[in-house]
Amino acid sequence: MVILFSVLTVSLPIAQIFILTKYVMQGETNIFLRGLKAAPAPWQHKVVNAGTALRRDEIVNYEGRNIIDFVLPGGDYTSVEYKNTIALVANAPNLLAALIELVYNQRELLGATPEPALLELILQCGGPDLTQAQADEKPKPQTWNNAAQSSERLLE
Repeated sequence: MVILFSVLTVSLPIAQIFILTKYVMQGETNIFLRGLKAAPAPWQHKVVNAGTALRRDEIVNYEGRNIIDFVLPGGDYTSVEYKNTIALVANAPNLLAALIELVYNQRELLGATPEPALLELILQCGGPDLTQAQADEKPKPQTWNNAAQSSERLLE
């Protein structure tokens, strides 16, 4: 299980609002991971042939199928960069799911319009098309039939 924390900062004239959301990604139990058009998530890091000269690292999907193989670091590519790259790739679906949820929260909780570049990034990474802003339906004014709805008629 992977736990990510996201902080959304919105600048307001008086103060800043911080919305702290805890994400617990558990594969098919997370609605934002289920809808991705990518390998089933969450992804995991797997070491193959550990302790031998044939050692390699790979990322496997939710079902355990290999999606990405990594080449061991060398030259200017350091071990720290290698480990961070593996962690970044393994957590990519969770990060995408967090961005999708962030967009929904921006719209629903804050009434804010997400940046078009963010919506495009989500779409390019296999997320849903969130560019279609839902039109706010204005409620129709309710007409009253005073004679039929009056409480005075109940007293008669």
